Amino acid sequence: MLKKFIIAFGLCVTLGSAVAKDATQSARSAPQPAELTLIRHAQTADLPDEIKTLMQQYKIPADNLSVYIRDLNADVPMVVHHDKVPRNPASVMKLLTTWTALKLLGPSYTWKTEAWTRGEFKDGVLNGDLILKGFGDPFLTDEAFWQLLHDLQLKGLKEIRGNLIVDNSYFSLPDYDPAAFDNEPTRVYNAQPSALMFNFQANRFLFEADKSNGKVGITPFPLIPGLQLENSMTLSKGGCSKQHYRPDFEQESTGLKVSGAYSADCGKNFILRVMSTPEQHVFNAFQDVWHSQGGVFNGKLQTGQVQASDVLLHTHESRTLGEQIRFVNKWSNNVMARNIFLTLGAEMLGAPATLDKSRMATAELLQKSGIEYTGMVVENGSGLSRVARLSARQLGQLLEVAWRDPYMPEFMASMPLLGEDGTLATRFKNADLRGRSHMKTGTLNDATAIAGYMITRSGKRLVIVLQHNGREAQGSGRRLQDAILTWAFEQ
Repeated sequence: MLKKFIIAFGLCVTLGSAVAKDATQSARSAPQPAELTLIRHAQTADLPDEIKTLMQQYKIPADNLSVYIRDLNADVPMVVHHDKVPRNPASVMKLLTTWTALKLLGPSYTWKTEAWTRGEFKDGVLNGDLILKGFGDPFLTDEAFWQLLHDLQLKGLKEIRGNLIVDNSYFSLPDYDPAAFDNEPTRVYNAQPSALMFNFQANRFLFEADKSNGKVGITPFPLIPGLQLENSMTLSKGGCSKQHYRPDFEQESTGLKVSGAYSADCGKNFILRVMSTPEQHVFNAFQDVWHSQGGVFNGKLQTGQVQASDVLLHTHESRTLGEQIRFVNKWSNNVMARNIFLTLGAEMLGAPATLDKSRMATAELLQKSGIEYTGMVVENGSGLSRVARLSARQLGQLLEVAWRDPYMPEFMASMPLLGEDGTLATRFKNADLRGRSHMKTGTLNDATAIAGYMITRSGKRLVIVLQHNGREAQGSGRRLQDAILTWAFEQ
């Protein structure tokens, strides 16, 4: 059966429809919960007339939209429309990743980051190297990293006379081009996963308007040794707008050029960009934090692995998975989702983590849960993909199974609350729908989606999945989504 998982799911990114027959046979052999079997074979109503009228008004082709709406207390869906068509789900893919992680790892799962010594450690001095080994913590942020190094000093380490060795061997990944997706290699959503990931791989650049000289100051954190920064920012007049938070970062052979306009009314703000490899980024942060805590270190960066003769000095423990998936789903953090997805493969099928191992672990869980996975394509678990595919029915089935699961509260609470927080903070903020839905959004060029749970005005609990692939998805498609959500709320 595991071989079928590999064929039907793990390698579907490259094999596509050629494996559909094997996938279908595998799915048919799986145990089917009675309620899901009923859903799959039910014939239910298409879109309501008022929604069809809007689609004609907005000139949205009916074939571009998929809808799956079901009252969780009903035997059959309320509305289905092209619900079996595999579409690009964008970041709604994170629901699959986070639910799988909850089921396979448990909400109390934590990641560790280890510090090892190589050489003689005596009287606060390490005559040798310090090794930092990561195990995929998605949330090793400034505060956590500061605590890790502070704990090393509390355990007596004050001076390191060797080098810093970064051990990223827990993940085994193919070469990664951060510009491949959309030619924006410095944007944080394109950051590559790594076993030792500091602060989502991002540098924080502090922008500060100086009215006295009419200039905009830029300071990177952590400092990037040898960085030649060409500051071409201009101080603009007028109020602060979103555009002022979108300067251009252009990496050149001689350094980094930053250009754009910044308003004095914007005050001081951090703008995040990815400027270094994961290993270099950790090294830069280590130097900054270690020196700020009074530690001594003048070594260089090396990459390598912990050896049998090395000595474990300290283990840092992360926030729990239950806490971390809130950041993933509410704020749609891509690199966190990718680290979690890779962790699944390592934990279920052994280190090092690979994408294929994670796909196989996910497919096995879907099969055991009775969720159809034929035609499903999971590239990296985050939804930042041109080839990822899920159908509205598959997402609906996942939400239905999750609703009846003991970990449902953790899963639902990780999603943005409509009109309250995360990516849905401003949506329906002044409407009766506010606070009535936990839903995950997804947006790419030519692809939008939203999926989750809604409490209607009458008190029904609905599962809702809306997927829209097409050129109009982000314009009139967004207005159509809102209209369907409003219609569902009144049921």
